[in-house]
Formats: sequence, C-alpha cells, structure tokens
Amino acid sequence: MSESDSRKTPQHKRDDTTQPMVLPGIHRYQFFTNLKDRGWTMNLDRVALFGIVGALLATVIKPLLRNNPATIYCYECRACYATQDRCPVGISLQAELVVAGRVTDYDRFIRNGGLKCIRCGNCQSYCVQFLPLPQMFAMMQEETRSAIRQGIVPRHSLEDALAGGLVGKEFIDDVVKACS
Repeated sequence: MSESDSRKTPQHKRDDTTQPMVLPGIHRYQFFTNLKDRGWTMNLDRVALFGIVGALLATVIKPLLRNNPATIYCYECRACYATQDRCPVGISLQAELVVAGRVTDYDRFIRNGGLKCIRCGNCQSYCVQFLPLPQMFAMMQEETRSAIRQGIVPRHSLEDALAGGLVGKEFIDDVVKACS
C-alpha cells in the first residue's frame, strides 16, 4: 500500500488547519456538509424578509393612501408631550394621536382624546420635526367621524369616550347617535 492510500483510510480525520475559513470558526467542509438544511434556512430568511418588508410597506403606504402622509415623519420623540399643561382641552399624549392617525386606529385615537382636540396648534410648537399636527388631527377626526357614521368604531369605545369626556362638542352628536 502506498503512502497516499494510507492517508485515505476511513479513520482519517480532516485536518482543520488545511481547510480555508468560510466564516470565523466555520471551515469550508463544515459549511457544505449541511447543504440539505440551507434550503430551509433560506426560505425562513425569505419569510422573515417578506414580513419585515410587509410591515414597512403597511406603515408607509397606509398613510399615503389615506392622504395623511405627514404621520410617516413622526418618529415619536414625544417632544409634543411638553404641551400637557398648555393644551386647552387637556390632551396629554399627542404622539399617540399621530400614531393612531398613521395606522388608522380609531379606538386609540378616541381613547387618547382625539375627538376632543380643538386643533389650537400649541403642540405643534414643540414638534422637532415641525409636523402640521393640527391638520393631521383634523384629518383623522374626519376619518373617525366617517367611521363612526359607518358603524366601524366599536360602540363600547364610543360609550367609554362619552363617559370619560373625551368627545368634543363638534363630534358629540355623531357619537350619541352611534351609541343609541
């Protein structure tokens, strides 16, 4: 038996030092020995990527389709919360109204006093992005009014808003009508 044949015995182990590195700590033979699992991993990566892209598109496209694109630019720094003692109607979480407008969450908008907002603009002066908050709130108020008239907003949300004083005078008729 020659010297080269003696090296090819089944007991011969690969020498890690002779194998090129694919990734730190992973040699080429280790990387390619699990090829059967790579298809599954690639599919999982694709599913995750589609999920991430889908969520991003929903976050960006929905406000564009609803004609409220300025909500995209709010990065929720909460600087508008400084208005708390200056808001004439006592809304303390203005950024929540922006987020509700971005995702068209009527219940969240009502719960945080969106129907009570008089669009005075006090919160706009604190916005570091200089977003047109009164216009954004007005647009969401009209969308919410339309949703109330169509019966999309849950009745319990409207009843809770009435009981908590979260409905402004210009929306009270629509809310009372939807609750009765």
